[in-house]
Amino acid sequence: MDFSKIAAMAGGHAEARAIQTAIRLGLFDALANAARAGDELADALGCDRRATTLLADALTALGILEKRPNGYALTTGAAHYLVASSPQSLGAMILFDAALWNEWGRLEDAIRSGRPVRPPDMFQADPAAAERFIRAMDSLVRARGDAAWTAAHLDLSHARTLVDLGGGPGTYLVEFLRRWPHLRGEIWDLPASLKVARQILAERAPDLQERIGLSEFDYRAGEPPRAADAIFLSNIIHSEDEAVNARLMRTCFRALRPGGLIAIKDHVMDDAMTTPAAGAVFSLYLLLTTRGRDYSFAEIARWITTTGFDQPQITALPNPPFNSSIVNAVRA
Repeated sequence: MDFSKIAAMAGGHAEARAIQTAIRLGLFDALANAARAGDELADALGCDRRATTLLADALTALGILEKRPNGYALTTGAAHYLVASSPQSLGAMILFDAALWNEWGRLEDAIRSGRPVRPPDMFQADPAAAERFIRAMDSLVRARGDAAWTAAHLDLSHARTLVDLGGGPGTYLVEFLRRWPHLRGEIWDLPASLKVARQILAERAPDLQERIGLSEFDYRAGEPPRAADAIFLSNIIHSEDEAVNARLMRTCFRALRPGGLIAIKDHVMDDAMTTPAAGAVFSLYLLLTTRGRDYSFAEIARWITTTGFDQPQITALPNPPFNSSIVNAVRA
């Protein structure tokens, strides 16, 4: 690895903070309909003209904006992913990352202690933090297209009821229900998450609400509310330690009818725990905020087979744009 790449990675916080700040200021939204000169853009944002020009020039240098004779304009990517009104807006995820700025500043503390630097409560204690987290997950999945790809490739033709366990905003569940009209779905999640889920489902899928049930459920402590034909878990196991995940597999086994399907979507690491690279880096975030990490297929398969499921199978999503896999198994 040469100097330029190392230096770019080491200083990557500057680029991240510029984009986060532009989102918070509403800069991309201000350019959604037309280009603006620097002074006009600053006035629209209520910011200093000189400073706004510096930010816009930096975003232009990064390839996010274009600098035209009539002012700054959005690139196609910025219009697609950084304008709040876009269906594929990544803005909520970017704001979530921005809110964790101070936690990343304490990475050394986490490395020394081996413990998270904030309560590992999945942002349940603070309603504003819970909404920011759940909307971030919805934003990321819609922008990248995970839910649409998964619904098109996961066979649910034999299921009548699907549980999205820890399903948060219901982004995956909505795609499953649109793909499989015979299916009824449920989200089992914590109270603060379900409150946000109700808002998002009312906004985006009012036509599906009669086919969706919401149940408060803490898989760390409670028993499954009812039996299901399939259980889907996206980005759940990486928030927990090994012991909790082993118990979680047993909980899912009890919740499934015979022949029922469990599908686990996550960063699934190789045995060396370095591929995919996004999963290895993401484990540092998990160290800061949870008791978990990303796990290898061998680890996941051991939890599943020890519980009594049939031999699990793994399907890697195409990379790019994805960096995760789906592990499937059937209850005998």
